Amino acid sequence: MSGGERYEFVVDAMLGDLAKWLRILGRSTFYDPHAGDEELLGVARAHGAVLVTRDRELCLRAGAEGVVCVYLGGAGLGEALAELGRRFGLRLEVDLSRTRCALCNGALRRARREEVAGRVPEGVIERYEAFLVCERCGHVYWPGSHLRRMREFLRGLEQRF
Repeated sequence: MSGGERYEFVVDAMLGDLAKWLRILGRSTFYDPHAGDEELLGVARAHGAVLVTRDRELCLRAGAEGVVCVYLGGAGLGEALAELGRRFGLRLEVDLSRTRCALCNGALRRARREEVAGRVPEGVIERYEAFLVCERCGHVYWPGSHLRRMREFLRGLEQRF
């Protein structure tokens, strides 16, 4: 965690895809697949974050300790996102000005092609002018066809749930 960063969600090891999507949707999310229950509860408590889990016992314990918890059980990714959307006002749309690094939760900043040359495939440099770079891990993102597919997936959720 870097200075001043506050997590909104803490996601357990069984929900890695959900953690990535929360970050993509601009929500600061703690996810460490090696974190134990104590660490998850501690981070959620320290940040006033919502704990999201598939572990019923962990959720019951969180509630007893005053930590807000969402138990997802066997919910799939779409159902989980829709549930968090309903309960916490999570907007199911990708806003590149808010998106966080899906890998490490770092803030993203805009970058020009000259800055990322040699770090992305040649064809990408030729087709795109705007890029996002993670300030923490340096991963480079660009608005390719995957962004269109993500937006279609989210639109489908709004219709299904």
